[in-house]
Amino acid sequence: MDMAVSTRQLRKEYDDVVALRSLDLDVPEGAIFGLIGPNGAGKSTLLKILAASLQPDYGSARVAGFDVRQAAADVRRSVGFMPDFFALYENVTAEDFLAYFALAFGMPPERALPRAHELLDAVNLAEKRTARISELSRGMRQRLVLAKTLAHDPPVLLLDEPLSGLDPKARMNMREVLRNLNTRGRTVIISSHILAEMTDFCTAVGILEKGALLAAGSVDAIKQRVAGAVQVAVDVGGDPGAARAVLGGIPGVELLPGDGQQVRFTLAGERARIAEINAALVHAGVPVLGLREQGAGIEDLYFKLSSHEVQ
Repeated sequence: MDMAVSTRQLRKEYDDVVALRSLDLDVPEGAIFGLIGPNGAGKSTLLKILAASLQPDYGSARVAGFDVRQAAADVRRSVGFMPDFFALYENVTAEDFLAYFALAFGMPPERALPRAHELLDAVNLAEKRTARISELSRGMRQRLVLAKTLAHDPPVLLLDEPLSGLDPKARMNMREVLRNLNTRGRTVIISSHILAEMTDFCTAVGILEKGALLAAGSVDAIKQRVAGAVQVAVDVGGDPGAARAVLGGIPGVELLPGDGQQVRFTLAGERARIAEINAALVHAGVPVLGLREQGAGIEDLYFKLSSHEVQ
């Protein structure tokens, strides 16, 4: 599998503060990767290094196949970097703002305004083309800055807290835009200290604390590392004893106390086996009314990892 980002022994210090500690990280191409951790964990420092705007003190980092030290210009052409804090020109229209950056990235003058319109369409701001930035809501401004990072059509997006400060509707709109960009082949690396909102959004996550990578991988893999097994609840029609009899004969299944028509169990191994278990219940004639995974979300996993419950 090709990697959009790969770091080895990456380290960065600010005076007597170690921002990154020997960080080894791989992000596959096409992922939506969440960098999760509290303020001061090292998320912004890592993104700045990956954007070739900050040099590491030690170690290596490659983005889109380019080394951040030896091919910084190629890295910058390959990434769209959206910082946590940004300045906007209040009296400029949205389309002029984006056309300016299209020109700055080398777009021919006759293509700058059409490119601005394409970018506004990509972030669902087409109806605000002629609106001044001062008239835009915070969520619209966030999407406008995201559009600016797309001006040169980079394959990798580095987004530092893009959901911060947004209301629920604006966060939903931003997540929809990012999913659409990802389906078009872009790798999205997004940092956040708002842990819960990343659970159903990222295909993989890295959990940072004090510059150290506590865990990285799919949410399911990290759940299994923390809990050792997936916990599942099945709502059944009729006698739940029939479901318990079927489940009791499946390797890796450990039955838990149930409640009424609900049968609960833990499952060792891959999460994909849940579909096989559902098929086994149906084949045995058990009416399955609902089947869902239970257990820790990303927020729970972070606190378990950071409190050293996992060695």
